[in-house]
Amino acid sequence: MSNFSSDDDVILLKEKLQQSQLVFRDLALKSRREATILKRLISRLIAASQAHDDPLLNERLSQIRRELDSQEDVSRLIPQLALVERMVNRHNQATERAKDSLECQFQQSGETLKCLPGLPAQLKRDLRTLLTSPAAEQKGSTEKIVALLQLYERALKLLSLPSNGLSARDLLNIDRINQLCSELQHLITELDFDGEVGDRLLDIRSRLLLSPDAQTLLELTLESVQLILDGTRNERKASQAFLSQLNEDLSILQRHNGRSIDSSQAIATQRSSLNEELTASVDSIHTHLQDAESLEELRPNLSQVAVNLASLVARNRELEEREQQLMEQLQHNEQKLEALYQQTMDYRRRLGDQERKLLLDPLTKVYNRAALDDRLEHEYRCWIRYQTPFCLAMIDIDHFKSVNDQYGHLVGDKVLKVVARTIHQCLRDTDFIARFGGEEFVVLLPDADEETRKALLNNVRETVSRLPFKFKDTRLTITVSIGGSLFKDNDSTVEVLERADNALYNAKHNGRNKLVWA
Repeated sequence: MSNFSSDDDVILLKEKLQQSQLVFRDLALKSRREATILKRLISRLIAASQAHDDPLLNERLSQIRRELDSQEDVSRLIPQLALVERMVNRHNQATERAKDSLECQFQQSGETLKCLPGLPAQLKRDLRTLLTSPAAEQKGSTEKIVALLQLYERALKLLSLPSNGLSARDLLNIDRINQLCSELQHLITELDFDGEVGDRLLDIRSRLLLSPDAQTLLELTLESVQLILDGTRNERKASQAFLSQLNEDLSILQRHNGRSIDSSQAIATQRSSLNEELTASVDSIHTHLQDAESLEELRPNLSQVAVNLASLVARNRELEEREQQLMEQLQHNEQKLEALYQQTMDYRRRLGDQERKLLLDPLTKVYNRAALDDRLEHEYRCWIRYQTPFCLAMIDIDHFKSVNDQYGHLVGDKVLKVVARTIHQCLRDTDFIARFGGEEFVVLLPDADEETRKALLNNVRETVSRLPFKFKDTRLTITVSIGGSLFKDNDSTVEVLERADNALYNAKHNGRNKLVWA
């Protein structure tokens, strides 16, 4: 009977031992999951922070990611995360310095303008208000502001000519005013502001199409400068608010992760101690079982072992509770980071949309001059490397000025949009079209043999001539002239553009609606 009871106790102890081993195995799995979660958190932080346009900061983040993949001790990355935070702060300081430089340029342009004689009183008041108002102290770092200010100075210098009793309108050359209006229109079309600023700039562009006099041109230019300052300031404030919030969220997550890592290490240490004590208890049981000659002799020792096991079980429950708290904190951090990641991606998508808009002509929705420069350089390098046929063609709408003069600029804008869309539809997916200026377009035809490029460009010419334009029951026949040239020998992009322009000139002076090669 005594032996039977002793066997039952041993079996019971073995079952408890197996349960304890299962518990500790689960704890080990939890520990590995914790490390995986922490690594994922840091990787997400890196992805979010790389929205900065700072190569040094991005390189530092990439280094953190590489070290994260190559080592197990995540806590060693905490100092590097702190360094990234300081780099973000330095990035903001650099932005402020750029703003100060632009403010200096703005003030210099304003002082130059103030020194000009004969400025109207209202214009002086507007300029003085602009230079002394708080808004003038908060500029956006954009080259277009400087360009508009320079245009403003040029227009004012025209007004400073001696009048000899004549009005400013009599003194100014009409072609020069039209040229300035055209340049200001071009600058406005390259801007992309939403809301009231964007609407007012579009209104200014419409007023510029009405051939304003010199005084009105100056007022519109000054108004454009002020609007761009306001729009740029608003965009900068939004960017700074986003970066500040991102920086704050990263700091909070860093502190939470640091505490989570410390807690995880403490739990791991206690679990190791608990495991050692459990092993010692098991060894003690085996020793007592081997040394005891009877159950009565074994009972006091087993009682003490049971007390020890109960203590270990209580401590194990405490560790489980702490692990549960840690897991909840990690889940909270992950949710916070996911929200931050989505916010960052939305911001990057908006930036991407703005970048794409900057490469499109706002009126025709084909690529603009800046996009043409980039694509032409890319295709030129490909041509140098592979020597495949590469054609450049310039397309000009015939008698476009007559359309504007006879039917108005709104009809002219519609013609530009329809012709641009038609040209784009006639091209291949690998071809490229951009508005070169006014009613001119440039087409790039990479890897197109003689038959292909002639067929493509003649199809463009014929398709445009068949477009059913009508204005108040009057049918308009719109045609285009095309000048094309092929890259050859040691050509540069400038040389090919000049040849294509000469070919276009010949096409227009030989009857128009023609394709001429050079």
